[in-house]
Amino acid sequence: MDSAKVGTQWQVPNIISLSLGTAIGWLSPFLPLLISTDSPLDQGPVTDVQATWIASLLCIGAFGGTLLFGWSAEKFGRKASLLATAVPLICFWGCVAFGTTVEVLYVARLLAGLGAAGVFLLVPMYITEIAEDRIRGTLGSFFILFLNIGTLVSFVMGSYLSYHMTAYILFTLPIVFLVLFLQFPETPQYLIRRNRVRDAESSLKYLRGYTSTPDHLEMLRSEMDGLLVQVSGEKDSTEQNSISLADFARKALLIGLVLVSLNQLSGCFALINYTAQIFADAGSDLDPNMAAIVVGAIQIIGSYGSTIIVDRCPRKHLYIVSSFFAAIGLFAMGTHGYLKSQHVDVSAINWIPVASLSFVIFIASVGLLPLTFVILSEILPPKVRGLGGSICTAFLWMISFLVVKYFPVMVELIGLHGCMWVFSAVCLSAGLFNAIFIPETRGRSIEQIIHAMENNIKS
Repeated sequence: MDSAKVGTQWQVPNIISLSLGTAIGWLSPFLPLLISTDSPLDQGPVTDVQATWIASLLCIGAFGGTLLFGWSAEKFGRKASLLATAVPLICFWGCVAFGTTVEVLYVARLLAGLGAAGVFLLVPMYITEIAEDRIRGTLGSFFILFLNIGTLVSFVMGSYLSYHMTAYILFTLPIVFLVLFLQFPETPQYLIRRNRVRDAESSLKYLRGYTSTPDHLEMLRSEMDGLLVQVSGEKDSTEQNSISLADFARKALLIGLVLVSLNQLSGCFALINYTAQIFADAGSDLDPNMAAIVVGAIQIIGSYGSTIIVDRCPRKHLYIVSSFFAAIGLFAMGTHGYLKSQHVDVSAINWIPVASLSFVIFIASVGLLPLTFVILSEILPPKVRGLGGSICTAFLWMISFLVVKYFPVMVELIGLHGCMWVFSAVCLSAGLFNAIFIPETRGRSIEQIIHAMENNIKS
């Protein structure tokens, strides 16, 4: 097989993940500017309430977008729908570049959320359906890696470039994705479900780099036979054992809903949105924007580590260990904040906020954050993956909205230290939930995972 071509499978689809990361990371360096007297808006500084809406409206847009892209993925296919995610991201940067009122920023964040919904739903889905079983976890974890790289790009550009120049430059990323991804095929699984077997065979040849040699033709036939049997099995299950399929889909969906809830209630997305402000409030000696850049870089290191070990270590162990250590880091940060609130002299340990949050983001990026989407795409049965994935992703954004919107309110009510302790407890709960309810998926085919979960249901 052409290894260079196979390697680009995850690079090009994840350009849109990179673009989304820049849209998400935009808020942290520029929110302090928007609320300052140097605000680029005609009306001057935005209020605290307006700032929370700017932060949280992305999640509202994503909630609606998830339903739209979930429907589109089944109606028009994975490829066409993934291409469409670039449009709202282009519009987001256009609004930021040329908008002069807070209302335009509201629209911009809604559009960013619309694009985020499609990217979070469709990139893992596309990767799962094109990847070989032995590297599915690795390719799936690149989604979070590219997302985090994009976030860091925004942190750095926001610290060294102007508000408008940042938007002009990042406007090009979704356009590059559109141009490059056009050559990629629809997923073989989707094509077979639409009875387009010849197209599915052509897609598989492109994705695997198969040539006309006898060995490659044999591998192509073997993989096509497996996909045909899988799709035929889905139809048989629907026709012959609809109650069993419904029970299995219901359990997989419930596990997925809990997974995405724990992913957001761990606080990592809120911490990324308010990174600069958190460090300023925590009394860190490091410049807030520089601290955000440090955290973003560490997040990338963790995400890259995940791509290396995700297919070498059991998924369960990796998820549980990362959740446990993330809980420790959040507890340490909360303890520092509590001591400071009690007027204890913490000047000698003012490095703790940066160190703790950096450690949390690193360890969560290794397991807790990327594995949520890898596991979710693996446990949902192919027959309901589009609908189930859209329901779980919509629920993720609903929880994310509540966390991001009301994080400042919770800081006022229970203090930053109280929020860190709550997030710590959630991380512990995530590890426990995974240990009890989620089967191991590493190295297993989609069919084996389905059978394992069906056996759990029967027992």
